[in-house]
Amino acid sequence: MTTVAIAAGGGGDAVTAAMLADKMPALGVVAIMSYSWDRLIVDPTPGPRTRADFHGLIDHGGVFEVPPTAALHGDGKSTLPRLAGHVAQPLLLMDIEAGVNGLARQIRYAASAFDADEVVVIDTGGDILATGNEPGLRSPLADSVALAAAITSGLPTQVLVAGAGLDGELSRAELNSRLNALDAEIVGDLIARDAEGLASIWSWHPSEANALLAVAASGWRGSVETQRDVVIEVTDAATRVYRIAATALSESSLAALLTQTSSLEEIERLLRERRGYSDIDIERERLEHRRRPQRPTPDTLDIIDDYVADAEARGVDALTVRRVIEMTHATDPSATEALRVQLAHCRSDNFKPPLYLVRPIADGRHVCD
Repeated sequence: MTTVAIAAGGGGDAVTAAMLADKMPALGVVAIMSYSWDRLIVDPTPGPRTRADFHGLIDHGGVFEVPPTAALHGDGKSTLPRLAGHVAQPLLLMDIEAGVNGLARQIRYAASAFDADEVVVIDTGGDILATGNEPGLRSPLADSVALAAAITSGLPTQVLVAGAGLDGELSRAELNSRLNALDAEIVGDLIARDAEGLASIWSWHPSEANALLAVAASGWRGSVETQRDVVIEVTDAATRVYRIAATALSESSLAALLTQTSSLEEIERLLRERRGYSDIDIERERLEHRRRPQRPTPDTLDIIDDYVADAEARGVDALTVRRVIEMTHATDPSATEALRVQLAHCRSDNFKPPLYLVRPIADGRHVCD
């Protein structure tokens, strides 16, 4: 068996796809497909990028590889070129400008170009399991489109879910209900050596759910506050990998709604009719109302220290680094990098990417030479 892996949620899920490709060699992953859809702290353009947004892509006959030398035109960055330098498999761009039908064609082109005969859709966190009615569901577009396109491609498809609950969208009860209803099969548990080879990625990549999966695989356990003010419990259950029947999942999820779409605009329209908004609407609103990015100053450490003291009092064991970035408004690439440098120098006991550990800080904490 040889497969094309589909990173259902984008670049972070591509890291997990690479990890599972090494963990489960029987999958025969020969290429990984991913959206270029980065958070506004990296790319201040709402929604996923298309191939027309890039220069330096490699054409494989209708599907495009993102090499380390590729880049976006104009402002903004994509994490995919840098990620391509860390994963063993070719990293292919998922372009949904032509909707599910267009992405299904790209999946077929990828299978042809890389001699694959199956597709595996990989999701971290489990929001791909949602029916679409869950109150905590916030970002179903990417996963639903990826699943719908894989089914529409006509290639045999399976779905793997890792780190159930780490995205903070579906409750544990909702996840368990869906896993049981879909007869999900546990096919493995991730351990420290599975995450070691890709550990350096979390020093710069903004993904939270996939970073927490790597943290869980390494053996860390505790409560983590994420950038949405959601506190997530990292437990032994986070390391489990489930296999789910793709067709049954698709038929009982938002993927069924999107199967016949031929444009991103159509996808958004259908989601607005069903849910009142699309994921990209949320990004547009955040971009319109977000504060101006701020580079860190010595006072930034005071803000973080005070917040950490409060988090400790609430029983939180760690913040994600992304939570710290958002909380201090270091929300562009240069400000984010400056904050990371400051924390590495001045709070090295706390700054353990992808986590910022919550613990008592010694007297003299505000002094940083």
